[in-house]
Amino acid sequence: MREEQRRRSEARTGTLTFLAGVWLVAAPLLLDFQAAQHLFRPYWLALVLAVVIMLAGMLRALAPLDVPWLRTANICLAAALVAEGILLRADGSPVVHLNQIVVGAAIALISLVVAIDAGKWLG
Repeated sequence: MREEQRRRSEARTGTLTFLAGVWLVAAPLLLDFQAAQHLFRPYWLALVLAVVIMLAGMLRALAPLDVPWLRTANICLAAALVAEGILLRADGSPVVHLNQIVVGAAIALISLVVAIDAGKWLG
């Protein structure tokens, strides 16, 4: 019973992470209408991190207990996303960067809660 509950929890976390990554990819276009004119230059690093977060979330949703190291990877990727939003926001829309910080913090928090619940950090 406990393993089935962990599997569901991990799969839901992976699904939420994937959806958050999709939102992070779409956000510059939806929140900064001038982003396409600048070829998304201020957002490239955030977009790359978002795609990696999406892939990690998809793996976590499809094989929840087979890749336990993705718990820690999600936390690190989300922390990098937050740090990038805080440190490299000279260009681009402040709304997009704030969105990136909030979504990154939410991903890190969700992944941290599931990792603590699983009782394992690195697998």
